[in-house]
Amino acid sequence: MFSPEERVAAVLGGREVALACEELALRARGDLEHGRTREAALQLSVALDAALAELEVWRDTLAARLDELATHRSAVSAAAAAALQGGLEPDSVAAVEAALGRLEAALRARTAPS
Repeated sequence: MFSPEERVAAVLGGREVALACEELALRARGDLEHGRTREAALQLSVALDAALAELEVWRDTLAARLDELATHRSAVSAAAAAALQGGLEPDSVAAVEAALGRLEAALRARTAPS
């Protein structure tokens, strides 16, 4: 696995691709860490959809992770809908945290050495 510095160098050098879902996941993580659960749910909803599309080209190595991410889609969508209505219940926050953790794991697996 790349260290953070190696990953930045690889992206800047054109040897690695930066995905939209990575940026969105980072934003969702930052929102969660700062108590902005509504914003995290909304960011994660888009990040998850983007990840399922963008990571499809790595299905041969990430199939199980993609299938797992897809199982989180309805809970994340429900949390995002609740966020638009005003607030999240603790179970929705837990669903967002769990799904984001799994998305981050899939992104790490994508960049791990074979």
